[in-house]
Amino acid sequence: MPSIRKCAKCGLDLSGTSAAVCPMCSAPIAASIGSKVWIGGLIQFALSTGFMLAFGFPKVMIGIFGAVILVGTAISSRAKVRKISSRPVPQRPVSHPVGLRIVSVAILLCGFAFVCFLLFGFVIFMNAQTRWHQYDGQRYERTDFVVTRVFYQKLSRGGRDVYASGTVNEHKEWMNLAPYLQEDNQTVPRTEGEVDERVPTGTSIPIYFFPDLKGRARVQVYNDTPPAQAYRRTAMEALKGGLLGVGICGGLMFILIRLRSLCFENSTVAAAPNDLPVGQIG
Repeated sequence: MPSIRKCAKCGLDLSGTSAAVCPMCSAPIAASIGSKVWIGGLIQFALSTGFMLAFGFPKVMIGIFGAVILVGTAISSRAKVRKISSRPVPQRPVSHPVGLRIVSVAILLCGFAFVCFLLFGFVIFMNAQTRWHQYDGQRYERTDFVVTRVFYQKLSRGGRDVYASGTVNEHKEWMNLAPYLQEDNQTVPRTEGEVDERVPTGTSIPIYFFPDLKGRARVQVYNDTPPAQAYRRTAMEALKGGLLGVGICGGLMFILIRLRSLCFENSTVAAAPNDLPVGQIG
């Protein structure tokens, strides 16, 4: 059975018209609802993109996340327009408008946090898992990296690449200095001169050396936990933290949606005496 489109304000049958406003009362017909959904999607994309750029996420991930937001917004907009267009009766009156606004904003924030936990937890998990399998089962030895020169390069996405050339067992190697500098609990260097001051030529850095790997992956800063175990731990923590955050946000959204329904009047309107059948008027 086809649905009947009615104006939410005056109740006029709109099944035979494609106008953007009601011919009777000039009320907008569902178009404003769709535009609000797209504005919300644009705001969500802007906030997420800014966050990902600030933390140096790859542009591919930003594109994937943007596509997900685009598809989700399109589906949400279509669903809302169809729901409003086929609604036969006006919306229920609001009994607590201030509370409705507060709860609606809280639902929006929880939804944004839900997406962030899902996306960033997945990215961190996949990155750590990839590195974990890269080092898992590889032979390594405990030795030292002797610095011969440091390099500092600003990246286009706002990050910094700090690395060094040096020798390991009298053979030239390359090393990423970021993990070593982070162990000092100091501020991130902003110039190559500052890096050279903190890591002068001849500095000996304890490392794990992986002779079967290539590039900077061959040299990893030494700590009590070997790289494979450390990345495995990071992957498991990201998985647990992401699932916990998604679960908490989902539970909060469910509770807030139930609270939102309490902001509407739930009483039914009794029939007027003139609407009673003949013979039943007292």
